[in-house]
Amino acid sequence: MRRVTIVKAVADKTGLEQKLVARIIKEFLAETETALLAGQPVQLRPLGTLTPRRRRAKTGRNPFTNQPIPVPEHLTLVFKPSRRAKKRLNQ
Repeated sequence: MRRVTIVKAVADKTGLEQKLVARIIKEFLAETETALLAGQPVQLRPLGTLTPRRRRAKTGRNPFTNQPIPVPEHLTLVFKPSRRAKKRLNQ
């Protein structure tokens, strides 16, 4: 499987310099992170939505020793793809 470099792909398609594209993507990611850390969902149209969710505390198990391990309450990111994205992925 070939790795895709987003900066190079966008620069090639738009004709912009890779340095400028990298700066734009860096700012986009910083704003996305700021919104998520503030507890706000981020819509990435037409791809889907990233939402921070709180996971309750629970008891897990060590798979090697079967010992119970407490897992504290924590935040995680949940991605919900759009209908369009799911449809295109499954074609």
